[in-house]
Amino acid sequence: MLKVHSQAQCEYKSYQSSGRLEPLSVNHCIVDMWLLDTSNGKLCYIADPSQENYAILSHVWITGKEQSFQDLQRLHELSTTEALHDRASRLAGRTPRSVLYKASEKIRECCAFARVRGYRWLWVDTCCIDKTSSAELSEAINSMYQWYQQSGVCYAFLHDVDDEDDPRAPGSQFRQSRWFRRGWTLQELIASLADVVEEITGVERAILEHRRPLSSVSVARRMSWAAKRKTTRVEDEAYSLMGIFGVNIPTIYGEGRGAFYRLQEEILRHIPDQSIFVWGPLVYDRYKWPCLSFGQSPIADSEFEDPPYRYLFAPSPTAFDHSAGISPVPLDDFQREIGMEVPVPEYTITSYGIHASFPLVPLWKPDAGTDQAPDVQLDVQQARGTAKQQQVKVHIALLACKDTEDGLMALILRAPLDQGHGQYTTGCRYDAGFVRGVSLRCLQDVLKRSPEESTGLPTPKLSSVYVPYRPFELPVESYADRHGRRGWRFKLEDGAESDVDLPPRSPMFECPCEIVIERWSIARLRKAGYAVRLPSNGDNTALQVSDEDPIVQIALARGGMNSAPVHIALKPCDITHSSFIPQPLTALVGFGAPPVETTGRKVVRILYFPEPLSETCKKMHVREWTDAAQEFVEPGTGRTVRLSFTSWTDYLDSGNCSGMYSLAIEIREASASG
Repeated sequence: MLKVHSQAQCEYKSYQSSGRLEPLSVNHCIVDMWLLDTSNGKLCYIADPSQENYAILSHVWITGKEQSFQDLQRLHELSTTEALHDRASRLAGRTPRSVLYKASEKIRECCAFARVRGYRWLWVDTCCIDKTSSAELSEAINSMYQWYQQSGVCYAFLHDVDDEDDPRAPGSQFRQSRWFRRGWTLQELIASLADVVEEITGVERAILEHRRPLSSVSVARRMSWAAKRKTTRVEDEAYSLMGIFGVNIPTIYGEGRGAFYRLQEEILRHIPDQSIFVWGPLVYDRYKWPCLSFGQSPIADSEFEDPPYRYLFAPSPTAFDHSAGISPVPLDDFQREIGMEVPVPEYTITSYGIHASFPLVPLWKPDAGTDQAPDVQLDVQQARGTAKQQQVKVHIALLACKDTEDGLMALILRAPLDQGHGQYTTGCRYDAGFVRGVSLRCLQDVLKRSPEESTGLPTPKLSSVYVPYRPFELPVESYADRHGRRGWRFKLEDGAESDVDLPPRSPMFECPCEIVIERWSIARLRKAGYAVRLPSNGDNTALQVSDEDPIVQIALARGGMNSAPVHIALKPCDITHSSFIPQPLTALVGFGAPPVETTGRKVVRILYFPEPLSETCKKMHVREWTDAAQEFVEPGTGRTVRLSFTSWTDYLDSGNCSGMYSLAIEIREASASG
């Protein structure tokens, strides 16, 4: 038993071999709520829970095994037999049996766990919110962070961690628990095993132990905590973060990504921190990016694309995955750093975007007198064999925030060369990748006016700009739209329209991802005498391939046959090939032993350091295979294993930081192939 101390003395103890309760401690507020009586399982409406000392449960919902508010109410509807039994118990001077014996194991055991520690009341989100009432559900979502704060103790139940597991061991069940990856449990994190929890989640120990207030952490860093967490509903990406930022927005299920854009609007209204703009592809360190390319013509995006990086606000918390090192700079320090007075930032939302004033510095524009800055070629009609040219100018907007090396950050803004009304979009595409933001350290050589001039920042000009902050339309795309299976209709110069069949956009096949083994292929393998062994982290035929964890192995063995077992290895590539996209999924087959062919070296994944594809990588990357299928032939026997992948949803399409793919495995014996 491990005891920890905070506002209340808590205990870390398992109550069942199927899982573990972890104690967390929290603070106070006044919001009415339903509480569960731990002695009899009755739900009671408490108008002022700040007067009650209650326990609260943090857990991951398990589909089909949770009881709702209505389910718990129905437990008190006694059958005739139960009523007679209760009456007999009273006549005999015995206390009638509590209805908790009919409750789920999780609720029953948690009530017992809290009751013996002196807590009469318990709150569990599955059964203490009447979700049939949209008003009550909305109020609960907006109040949930305060409910966790004002509880006497918070128990975290990790259903996928055994009692014998060592939480501190690398690769332990504790470290891989789903509880650390769900969106809603982020706001429930407090201090037990704080050093391990900090390592797993990225949330500083001082925050977990309440020695440092949340308000002292930058918006970008708080967002980065949620970057790899998943929620069942895409809207919950926003709603689960309201307490983290101390804001409230109406809950509107069905609006999709609009919820996260509304959350950022509310954060911008309440928190003076420009790190909210620093997300997506960023360049911190000049030595990991060809910084002189910032002084060259950017590459224009295709008109067929609408990259989310063009907007001021991020499409999801995933975009902040690499923004943990960004922190705000006080306005007085910012003014001294850039050598000019800057008014308190104000933001106005208009139909043209967010209207604001930023210190701007020119970064690039075409120079008709030299050949060093050619016009930007915007090939928006490539399918028709013609090209349209468009000239652009690029500025950097200086932001009152810094990176880990105390270098000021700047937002890259781009606009047509001939426009003079201050409308910009964010980011530019270069040969090495798309970039939204950059540290000023990386621009020193680019911003020098002459080779003899010492490095330094040209005097910025305070300018009024309009920047789109979100897509004006958020269409729900079909699979065919996402993967380019439909043609495009173009309007020709003479006014006529023409259909153009564009090549399909290939699925990206990136990690992390979930891979579902096709059941028909498993049935066919078993019929051929193969035993199929899936890894322990697979749920039936579903395998989780992370972007960091060890290789996921599938083994196929045929008993009594003189043939070597087949081993299939799935993992992310060891090398970072592109600057701002997730790691490619790789697959290999080994005969007799797990495949050992790798890229030849383990490369530390340094952001913004692109690597070209080697021949080995082309063989291993699923996205490089023709029709996402590849055949592997066993030397000496001719036995062939064919792997065929299908994309259901890619990393960026999924909304939960994970792609989903299917895999069909087929084996053709040498006699059948010849």
